[in-house]
Amino acid sequence: MPELQSTILLVEDEPLIRLFVAELLEDSGFKVVEAANATEALVLLEAGLEVDVLLTDVDMPNGCNGFELAHKVHEAWPSAEILIMSGRQWPAQGDLPQGAAFLAKPCPNEVIVSHVHAAAKRSKRFLRPGKGLPLPQETAKILPFPKTA
Repeated sequence: MPELQSTILLVEDEPLIRLFVAELLEDSGFKVVEAANATEALVLLEAGLEVDVLLTDVDMPNGCNGFELAHKVHEAWPSAEILIMSGRQWPAQGDLPQGAAFLAKPCPNEVIVSHVHAAAKRSKRFLRPGKGLPLPQETAKILPFPKTA
């Protein structure tokens, strides 16, 4: 459980998946703000929502996909850590912004929680005291998980 409650912006267009992942993360001590698509997520961020971690699906209707959203968030809100999930689309070269991680669906619940927890800790650690500026981030990562029956 995180020492300080971290805020996770969960972007998922499938309502049942969004509900399940939100409950999973809330049960693990996170504050979760939900968005059904990238447009909703950007409206929340532009309104001043401060998030530690963006957890987004790739395939979304109405505008940009999860990769495009991740790049926009990385540029405008660089202190937010980014986790991208998909069961259909593997990232191509340049799809992941620097420091982002890709989780292949289906992903075990404990792995999702573990990666969100680690990302939340990185988000807080990368802030310079008094400056609010992120420290340099690591390169993007792809974290594959085997498909389960």
